[in-house]
Amino acid sequence: MFDVLHPTSKKMLTVTEYKAHALALGYIDVDHAPPGRCPVCKRAMRLKAGGTKNDEHFYHPDSFFCPTKDPAARPYLGKMPTSYNPAAVASNRSWVAIHIEHIYSRVADIAPCLDLKEFIAMLRKAKQLNIYAYANYQPEHTPYVLVTLINFLRTTSYKKTRQLKFMFFYDAGISSYDDLWINKGFGSDLMRVSYKNSKTQRSTLIDVDISYAELTPKYTLSSKQKSWCLKEM
Repeated sequence: MFDVLHPTSKKMLTVTEYKAHALALGYIDVDHAPPGRCPVCKRAMRLKAGGTKNDEHFYHPDSFFCPTKDPAARPYLGKMPTSYNPAAVASNRSWVAIHIEHIYSRVADIAPCLDLKEFIAMLRKAKQLNIYAYANYQPEHTPYVLVTLINFLRTTSYKKTRQLKFMFFYDAGISSYDDLWINKGFGSDLMRVSYKNSKTQRSTLIDVDISYAELTPKYTLSSKQKSWCLKEM
């Protein structure tokens, strides 16, 4: 991985920036400086020389599981709500339907080279999991739930233009969607982790801003595309 969290803040640091941080703290040996942190599991990460001059990167100095080391299903998927309020579900679905172009636009902004079929796959998965039924579900956060539901592959991207495959993860403390809405609120970090083959290349902290719903959608859907989306949700 070529980026980590700052040792004490949410700022992302490149290899060069981390070295500069260690220097500013007065460390002769960067290995003695406070370690960077994995943006997903929050455990320590250290620098490691790569195979080439420009291939120095961060790694986990432990054997514990982390999605950035071994891509796998998110822990909160497949955990269906045990009970729900039909009126709340209808309200959530209605909000999503009204704002479908806003949601598509926001997803397209944070998921580069998005293909409409990928968006449809997210809507289908959301319907399968019945995400609109989760307690205290906040529909304006729908884009930030949808992106966690599928893997973004090079082969499924728009005209196959995506250079890296990637996945979206919330931090390792999240075990179910109820954790997002009830226990932890939406202060949980959403990360986009990019891979080349199975090796982690980059982690990007995603802004879960909800003002997108108040703006003119960046992208529009044709009436046929919109009908398809609404049918699948």
